[in-house]
Amino acid sequence: MGSSRALPFAAGVAARAAVIGALAFAALSLAGWRHYYATAAVLLGFALVIALDLARSTAAADRTLAQFVDGLFAEGYDRPGRKPGAGRLGGAIDRALDGLSRVRAERERRLDYLRALIDAVSASVLVVSEGGRVEFANRAAQRRLGEAASLGVMEALGADAAAQLCAAPPGSRLMITLADGQRALASIGSFTSTDGPRRLIALQGLASDLDAVEEAAWRDLSRILAHEMMNSLTPICSLAESLTALGPDGDPAAMADAVEVIGRRSAGLMHFVERYRRMADLPTPAPAEIRAAAFVAGLGALTRGLAADRGVAWESTVEPPELTFQADPELLEQAVLNLLKNALDAVASKPDGSVRLICGRENGAAFITVVDNGPGLTPAQAEAAFAPFFTTKPDGSGIGLSLARQIALAHGGRLEHLAPSRGGAAFRLLLPETAVATP
Repeated sequence: MGSSRALPFAAGVAARAAVIGALAFAALSLAGWRHYYATAAVLLGFALVIALDLARSTAAADRTLAQFVDGLFAEGYDRPGRKPGAGRLGGAIDRALDGLSRVRAERERRLDYLRALIDAVSASVLVVSEGGRVEFANRAAQRRLGEAASLGVMEALGADAAAQLCAAPPGSRLMITLADGQRALASIGSFTSTDGPRRLIALQGLASDLDAVEEAAWRDLSRILAHEMMNSLTPICSLAESLTALGPDGDPAAMADAVEVIGRRSAGLMHFVERYRRMADLPTPAPAEIRAAAFVAGLGALTRGLAADRGVAWESTVEPPELTFQADPELLEQAVLNLLKNALDAVASKPDGSVRLICGRENGAAFITVVDNGPGLTPAQAEAAFAPFFTTKPDGSGIGLSLARQIALAHGGRLEHLAPSRGGAAFRLLLPETAVATP
């Protein structure tokens, strides 16, 4: 009977059934026709043994299939053993379970990766059921909630904050005040699980991050102010001491030179402080209708002479020519002049330097782009270009781009850096769609 293990399951069952039928027929024939009762009993015994083996094999296959099906839904299942009579069924089950093990291992690997990733972010991430129960909290959320995380309750965030988070529509972003008085930015999402809809909440604390940024900004501001003021005050103090040493009978020419230098450096220091004041006290824009062609022509009149003095080719384009938009003319002109000055400085040492001003409309928004064919910016420089006081020029103040960006933001637009395919640099000032007038 052992050879039947190699047979396909169906063939084994059919062979056993045929043998049982043959033995039963032979036993009945011997007992009824020839009265060989003893031989007939032996044959029936053999048929019974084969029938029992068939029942055992069928039961084994049934148990194997039952274990296989249970294993599809159990995480820590036991692999069913190869049962006698399973044949090709056992091999197919082994292959299926091997594939299932690989799929589950890959799934666990991805889940471990996602768990590590979501635990690494500083934002508190919560999954909340329809009833307001916390079903999942990442590491940051567990620190924020404390013991309440294991209890699945949001009360540790504060009653008002919890109510706001549960009532906010999916896709919304809102500022909330937590129980400890800290402010946080909440982003609300949603998804549907097998148990119904779930709410995904991400909380990003603002106080600590903003405090760190503000502290760093103040340090930079103090350092630069101290450096620039010392550069001006040191020679002023030195010359003032020399004037005292000269006395009333000193050389008038030397005294006049010293006073002139003191006056010049004092004016330079006042100018420097004025630039800082302008950065802090940007006026509110007073929008008016601007005809793009006239605006660009005015900028060309201011820039063309500077470009000619430096041997730089100048070009301007307005498309469509009748384009008009709403903006503060003075502020916008100041922002674009800063961009043009930077472009002229970037190509000043190039024999074929060129600067181009482009004004147009794209996707309903007006834009003004300044393009040059200078050395361009490295990725690190491009990332830091809009930071206050950042500059690539030895004598630069690092204020022009930052001021231009503030003017763009004050208009509800933005200033962005582009990397032209032919090299150089390009800065595009975008105004909002509502600023564009229909010609």
